[in-house]
Amino acid sequence: MIAKSYIESKGRKVKTLKNNVPGSEWVKSFLKRHPILTGARFAANIKRSRAAINKEVLTEYIDNLKEVTKDVPPENIWNYDEFNLTDDPGKKKMIIKRGSNPERIMNSTKTSISVMFCRSAAIDLNEMVEEYESIKLE
Repeated sequence: MIAKSYIESKGRKVKTLKNNVPGSEWVKSFLKRHPILTGARFAANIKRSRAAINKEVLTEYIDNLKEVTKDVPPENIWNYDEFNLTDDPGKKKMIIKRGSNPERIMNSTKTSISVMFCRSAAIDLNEMVEEYESIKLE
């Protein structure tokens, strides 16, 4: 629709395009002429608050975490991590710059299931992986 908007903003009518909307062959040709772009990929739906996180925010958080926990023994540090499994409210294909991640900012999703893990900083990560591999999830 961007191409259609551009064509119409110039006041042109392209006879080879139906209603000034390029077809799939035009898109393929456009991508060949612009190798910095990648083919259509599905965009990840993320909230505006997640999209606002940048490198500076993460660096500040990690620096603060190091300072706060410098005198705390590892057996007293526990990390809880949660992730959501959500259904997809509708994927959209996008053409993006090669090497970047497609994201579509949304304020809502349909349903989700939360999964939470907890581990101590004193536990060897290899032990944890071995324990995980021995558990059969059904």
